[in-house]
Amino acid sequence: MARFTKAEREKRIELAKRLYIKGFDAETIAEAMTDVTASTVTKWIEQYGFETMKRMQTIALSEIRSSILESYAAVLQGEKPKITPDQAAKYATAFEKFSQHKQVLTYMHEAFELLHEEFMRDMQNAKTKKERESILLFMRESRNRQDKVLTTLTNKVLGNE
Repeated sequence: MARFTKAEREKRIELAKRLYIKGFDAETIAEAMTDVTASTVTKWIEQYGFETMKRMQTIALSEIRSSILESYAAVLQGEKPKITPDQAAKYATAFEKFSQHKQVLTYMHEAFELLHEEFMRDMQNAKTKKERESILLFMRESRNRQDKVLTTLTNKVLGNE
């Protein structure tokens, strides 16, 4: 495998960490990344404490929204909600502090990550090597386009456009 600069290596470790936290094994992560081996990913998992990070994974915004809606539904059905109305109001206020573009960016990023995860699951479940390679190629191309869209929107949100 190729030698990477410190920045390239850190970027690969971060990607491997995100994929591992989302439930993918070292072999699938290595196949998706193509320029690292499964043994390297396994080493990173141990060296950088990916397992601990996986357990401490933060709640996505959609999960917060979902929790608020579930609690509201529970109240309507006369049940005890998961979170109090005061907590729901605090979550909603925090979320509203994002600008409209930041909200769109957040949702887009989350949607792109879900799509990427779906590709990874398809690749993990592929029956043949050819099917896996086809999914991998499509996943790489779509990921590049997703990154361009997110970069453009991020620059717009940050006023760098």
